Amino acid sequence: MTEGVTRDSVVGDGIVHEAVTDEQRSAVAAFVASVPMAAMVHSMQYEVVGANTLCEEVLDCPVEGMLGRPVADFVPLGDRASAQRIAVSVEQRYAATGTTDVGRPIGALRRVRRSDGEVVSCWMHVGISTIAGRRFIVALLDLINPVVDDTVRWRDRAERDDLTGLLRRGPLLAHVDEWIVADLPVALAFVDVDRLKSINDAHGHAAGDAVLEAAGRRLHQWSPRGSVVGRYAGDEFVFAITGGPTAIDSRSLAEAVRSAICDEPVPFESRLLEMSVSVGVAVREVGEPRDRLIRRADELMYRDKASRPT
Repeated sequence: MTEGVTRDSVVGDGIVHEAVTDEQRSAVAAFVASVPMAAMVHSMQYEVVGANTLCEEVLDCPVEGMLGRPVADFVPLGDRASAQRIAVSVEQRYAATGTTDVGRPIGALRRVRRSDGEVVSCWMHVGISTIAGRRFIVALLDLINPVVDDTVRWRDRAERDDLTGLLRRGPLLAHVDEWIVADLPVALAFVDVDRLKSINDAHGHAAGDAVLEAAGRRLHQWSPRGSVVGRYAGDEFVFAITGGPTAIDSRSLAEAVRSAICDEPVPFESRLLEMSVSVGVAVREVGEPRDRLIRRADELMYRDKASRPT
């Protein structure tokens, strides 16, 4: 784009807004570079126009990878409505005071989504500043504020399974929902631990718990960047991954999951317990909703289980 030239864009409210100029972007870059904590700046139309290197550390994403993206990309799906309410409240405060500085920012415990899909909590201060003659929303992020430690710990605990430490069903599916809303390619593996009842009957429930903990831990340790793992229910786990345009080979993925979990027996007291799993992998079809994707993976898992020796 030629220096100083603007482009127009039409947003959902039907109003035509001027695009951010190169001069304004440069001013924003200088502004965030001077801030001594993680900072992100976005337009009133929620396009990221600036961030500093401290923000890179928080979001595990280079500044260049943030610019031009919707700020919603860095907000968990379930938190987006409340995040927008905060932005509206900040704008209303700004209109009421008419200030040209980041006056009366709103501070709140918020969650942000890193580039690897991990959700982290931080204390966030959100306000409006006029930079190079244009209003921008400024968000300052603080991951180390001791005030939030207990709150973060309890919220994280509520989202994770007590035995395995993996995500519970709700938070796991929230990640999948985000990918589907963004129309990204998704592969989902349903994993079921075979013969868990027999292990419980023969060696006690503590042995079954050891097998489940090992299955979850191994799956999590193996899981590549850009994936999520959770305990779906009982002896069932779900692994989901999104990626680029490269086609996902469902059979190879199923075998990789199986190998990651079952290559070694599980030590329990003085015994080594053999473990096997049934795996069904479904790759999302164009326009396919989440529930149908899960149903297909579940059906493929049961088909795999039926084909395996009892």
